[in-house]
Amino acid sequence: MKKLKAIIVYKHPKNSNESKVCRPLDTNGIKIKYSWKNSLTKKDFNGFDFVVAIGGDGTALSASHYLVGRPLLAVNSNPKNSEGALTTISVDVLDKKLKDIKEGNYEVEKLERIEVSINGRKQDILALNEVFIANEKAYLSSKYHIKFKGGGSKVEEDQISSGLIFSTGSGSTAWFKSAGGQPFGVGEKCIKMLVREPYIRKILRFSILEKTIHEEDSIIVVPHTNAVLAIDSIREIKLNKDDKVKIKISRKPLLRIR
Repeated sequence: MKKLKAIIVYKHPKNSNESKVCRPLDTNGIKIKYSWKNSLTKKDFNGFDFVVAIGGDGTALSASHYLVGRPLLAVNSNPKNSEGALTTISVDVLDKKLKDIKEGNYEVEKLERIEVSINGRKQDILALNEVFIANEKAYLSSKYHIKFKGGGSKVEEDQISSGLIFSTGSGSTAWFKSAGGQPFGVGEKCIKMLVREPYIRKILRFSILEKTIHEEDSIIVVPHTNAVLAIDSIREIKLNKDDKVKIKISRKPLLRIR
């Protein structure tokens, strides 16, 4: 039988409680490599059969960003103090779960993700929860042009707001909900967009305040000032004035081990 290879992504450096939990796992016949979440790159995932993220939601999100085609096991290392919305097990049952994986006794759930392209260049990082676009200075209004294409129609306009949130079902109970969005199912194959604090006055009236983006749809945002694009509130991309940002649902969902 082929020896499985797994990469362990942990919250803290190697002498932490999270990494100590993993040290006995080689006895399960699984070849292990450790990686700190803050130093992950796309190349780190080459040659591995699955990924284990030990920490909380932040660790699971970091591990998911470059992961394509291989499943993720998200483990809550501190269930007493961390809700772990994205995690599926706690550390006390990790050893048993790894044995199940080795024997092929597990299920995989598909979680939709968001794909970002900037000036026609597709970004490597896929968002699992949300993408946020706003002025690079949070205390200033965000000014941009937005164009929605979907359902056989197009609509576009200039807007002023405090930013745009694009959410998946997985992320819809977090920032999206806090900003006034309606949570939706993890299994729904769509993204939902919300204009945060739109600047509406007697003259200014916007028609694109909320949108549901399906697989065949897309939204393009062109900032009128320097801006920032945040992926899952972890990774940040600087945007220049007039950059063309395209947002759509990814054809590469995350495979989460249940």
